[in-house]
Amino acid sequence: MKKQDGILILVLLAAGAVFFLGFRLWNRRAPEDVVVYVGEEEYARFSVKEDREFLIETERGRNRLIIKDGKADVTEASCPDKICVHQSPISQTGETIVCMPNRVIVTIEQAGQSGGKKVTKQA
Repeated sequence: MKKQDGILILVLLAAGAVFFLGFRLWNRRAPEDVVVYVGEEEYARFSVKEDREFLIETERGRNRLIIKDGKADVTEASCPDKICVHQSPISQTGETIVCMPNRVIVTIEQAGQSGGKKVTKQA
């Protein structure tokens, strides 16, 4: 491998990194909805901009979801391991909190990304 080959590889890697970061920043959209799935079904959908507390009750257990200051956090769970409770709050599109024993998934999506109902009841 010659010196020019190494320089060419570095230039291509740098150009790829700049393109990737520019694409990620350019296509970044503000998160809109906190969506709760139980199993494969959408259970609830809330605006990430409205503070609220919501109790997710299923046949497998329950989880408490708190949306505050643009972040969603699972603060209580009836599952034995409580991994979902120990996860950090989520605030960016695509981030997810999962409670496997209760089959609950909380994710941040764009408004209208998946069809479903908006729920307004509070815990």
